[in-house]
Amino acid sequence: MIVFTAQVSLAQVKSVKGVITDSDGMPLPGASVAVQGGQKGTTTDFDGLYTIEAQKGQTLVFTYVGLETQTIVVGDAATINVKLVQGASNALNEVVVTSLGIKKSRKSLAYAAQELKGEELTRVKDANLINTVAGKIAGVAVTRSSSGAGGTTKVVIRGNSSFVNNQPLYVIDGIPLYNGGAGQPNGTFGDLNGGNKDGGDVVSLINPDDYEGMTVLKGAAASVLYGSQGANGVILLSSKKVKAGSESFNVNSVTTFESAAYLPEFQSDYTSNAGDPRSWGAKQKVEGDKDIKDFFEVGNTQITSMTFSKATEGASTALSYANTDSNGIVPGNHLKKNNFGIRQTSKFFNDKLSVAVTANYVKQTINNRPTNGLYFNPIAGVYSHPRAFTLNDLKTFEVFDPVKNMMQQNYPGFAAVNESNENPYWQINRQKSVDTNNFFTGSIALDYKIAEWFHLTSRYSYNRNESNFQKGMYGSSASSLVHPTGRYINANLIGTQNYADLIALFNTKFSENFSFNGTLGTSINHSKANGLTVDSGIGGGLVYDNIFTLGNFVNNNGNVQTGAEREVQSVFAATTFGYKDYLFLDLAGRNDWSSTLANTDSPGYFYPSVGATAILSEMAAMPEFINYGKVRATFAQVGNDIASTITSPTSGIVAGNLVNPPVGPKPGASLKNELKSELEIGTEWRMFNNRLGFEVSYYTSDTKNQFLQVPAESTNPNGYTNYAINAGSISNKGFEVVLFADIVRGEKFNWESRINYSQNKSRVNDIPSESTGGRIILTDPGSNSYRYSLIEGRPFGVIEGYDFKRDAQGRILVNDDNTLQRTDWTEIGNANPDFMLGWSNTFKIGAFTANVLLDGRFGGEVLSLTQAINDFNGVSKATGDARNAGVVNINGVKASDGTPVTSMDPYEYYSNTAGRNGVSSQYIYDATNVSVREVSIGYTFNKATLPFVQTASISLIARNLFFIYKDAPFDPNVALSTGEGLQGVDVFGMPSTRSIGLNLNLTF
Repeated sequence: MIVFTAQVSLAQVKSVKGVITDSDGMPLPGASVAVQGGQKGTTTDFDGLYTIEAQKGQTLVFTYVGLETQTIVVGDAATINVKLVQGASNALNEVVVTSLGIKKSRKSLAYAAQELKGEELTRVKDANLINTVAGKIAGVAVTRSSSGAGGTTKVVIRGNSSFVNNQPLYVIDGIPLYNGGAGQPNGTFGDLNGGNKDGGDVVSLINPDDYEGMTVLKGAAASVLYGSQGANGVILLSSKKVKAGSESFNVNSVTTFESAAYLPEFQSDYTSNAGDPRSWGAKQKVEGDKDIKDFFEVGNTQITSMTFSKATEGASTALSYANTDSNGIVPGNHLKKNNFGIRQTSKFFNDKLSVAVTANYVKQTINNRPTNGLYFNPIAGVYSHPRAFTLNDLKTFEVFDPVKNMMQQNYPGFAAVNESNENPYWQINRQKSVDTNNFFTGSIALDYKIAEWFHLTSRYSYNRNESNFQKGMYGSSASSLVHPTGRYINANLIGTQNYADLIALFNTKFSENFSFNGTLGTSINHSKANGLTVDSGIGGGLVYDNIFTLGNFVNNNGNVQTGAEREVQSVFAATTFGYKDYLFLDLAGRNDWSSTLANTDSPGYFYPSVGATAILSEMAAMPEFINYGKVRATFAQVGNDIASTITSPTSGIVAGNLVNPPVGPKPGASLKNELKSELEIGTEWRMFNNRLGFEVSYYTSDTKNQFLQVPAESTNPNGYTNYAINAGSISNKGFEVVLFADIVRGEKFNWESRINYSQNKSRVNDIPSESTGGRIILTDPGSNSYRYSLIEGRPFGVIEGYDFKRDAQGRILVNDDNTLQRTDWTEIGNANPDFMLGWSNTFKIGAFTANVLLDGRFGGEVLSLTQAINDFNGVSKATGDARNAGVVNINGVKASDGTPVTSMDPYEYYSNTAGRNGVSSQYIYDATNVSVREVSIGYTFNKATLPFVQTASISLIARNLFFIYKDAPFDPNVALSTGEGLQGVDVFGMPSTRSIGLNLNLTF
């Protein structure tokens, strides 16, 4: 009986549980766990958790496609956690975060989704997280605004597909982020109203140290579950997770120094005549480049972040704080930002219920954020000031006026200032601005495991962004911008978003060969924005000079309230059917009901997706050098709704007067949602023991039902200025290639290389006849010689301007009075690149690591109105060289008698061609450029030499180090505005900066 009892005890079955992760500690859903030689088996759930019945002494086999199989003998422990490492035969070892935060194995994806690890977001840290993405993701164009630290960034994925909005959706842990801002400038030379400001955005505020990685969902099939919000692609950020049993305190300090780079070239040989704002005077040695370079200071940025984290088997806590302090290169420009974050996770009811609570708060203040254009912009005066005076002469920017008993603007040599000629030091000191942002986001996520194969998830989030812009402008500023008593602007905008969803997640197998993953859910997203702008105005002014309060306003004419509200209600579903883990069928669909389409024929709209994936390397025998091969194809539709209030137009009241709605539906027509249809095919291959691999994607899309505004007849009964209609479409076709190689893989030296290549061709179609000349003008030219337009049959975004009129031989037509004939509006450039290329190389030599990122844009054109105005004012090096040569050589002919004209006086030539209303075709440049975007050289200290420290590293870092090739006289990767207009145009934008510094990282 004793022997029998012992045998029964040894054979007793017990429950074994644990979590399976990859080499980075990420949970692996769908990993297989089986008892060796038996029939029992299971798969891990969405969090990598498993439970299986086994006897002591039996062997458990843990497998996952692309990872090395691991076997463990069951002992006394009831918990067995397993980390599976990269397999030698297959490199597809990744779990990818996809739409709604759902984790999927990369092999089953039917669409392109490219990832960046957290290290790539923080290696060469920037005050704006999104700036670090440039050159690292195929098909993603990142364009920085010229408003410096804290400025917005324009991101376009797979080309522009909308007339109205092309920014992607940002998502944190599966929950959409409210990314509203106060708008972007769109005037040709800046905005007279509103203080000419960069309205900012929310994504520029977040702390990159809070996130362990980023996934970019590029195509319609990848983002279909986000419906109308994901039409332009989705950028997913995943919060850092804390591993069970760990406790750490991390401190990161980044210090960089910024200097102005890529300035225009200036002449130093000619002065200006008395009272003349232009520098076309006598030959005399003057301060040129040196004077300008001395104006710009050496900026510095200090980013310090701290994170404390601790986790047990049932709970984890992470606290973070980051401080950013940045002094810009323009005097008086300063940014200060504080980020606070907390993330708490807990498990209840025998680990069946998981709860995650996250909260982040950001406070940011920017003094004298740099502006663009001619108005309120000190850089315009710095570049253009008459060379009879140095910038040092201009530092006495005000003098006392005994008649007015107050200080007045002083601009030596000028009897009166105007909007394009103000003392730059006056603008810095007496037209100060302050931008503040207070942003809060909080969320709670509940996940309940009803069964091993079935989870129920619900999430709620609240976002609130409070932005304020204040600008006090003293009297004696330019009278076309500021009243003689002064002007005060105070603009407030509060944007909120409430989001909630309920999702059922399925993960099971019908049999040994057939698997099924499913998602079924519903969501609601309610966003609201309320704005209040008080402006004493140009005509009203202040009662008491330079007292900047609302109570000092002469009248109420410039005070305006604005509001917008949108709610989108949705249901969605997605399934993935798998056969033998090498064939997958994806089906997805979402239906949205948007409040902005109220009073239309159909406020609801449906988005479908279908995709298929085949793992060729598992379906058939491949040559030994091929480790992995996959093909995929998808078709999907996504789209956008329209702006709020359009289908329910309401009159407003401004200064006590009733104002008709500016836009409303065209009578007899019903507005529809924008609809994007996209076909994508791709293939992925890994070979030579996973040391070489590539992914190729091809896509073609068409986005129709574009939202347009066309002029309404003046007699329309509603008093609309414009009608809102659906018309026009944009097609995009392109290739993306991601190539990686472990060129050298050794114990002491490693060299990894990655190339991101993308090419996109866009075409604007079906511009309605109601628009002007088959085009839509995104940037109204006013009295200037360029505009940004959408033209039927041409790519998205064409730069139009004036060119020379020429005879049949191509010679410029010259009038008898020596003026040069010019054309009417004509296409002079196209800002879209032919292709983009990013090349990253990482070297590891012992404890040293070096990384170099080259970023290139090839093709397209840009326009420099800065150069045009510098030429007109006679301050550019080109005009100095022309005067030194005595003439400007041209290929011209007299229009009256055909007499050849081979040269012109420099003053006459540049007076004809340069300036804000000159022959703008002469200031178009090739946009091709290749830059050393990022460099880092780091050293990781030996842990044994540093007691009390888990890890320690220090890096020398640099961003925008230099251009290998550039034709334009400015950085063509910087935009005047991150809106839809003004792309590829420079008008006295702040020069881009070269930054060099140190990155210190300590973990205790």
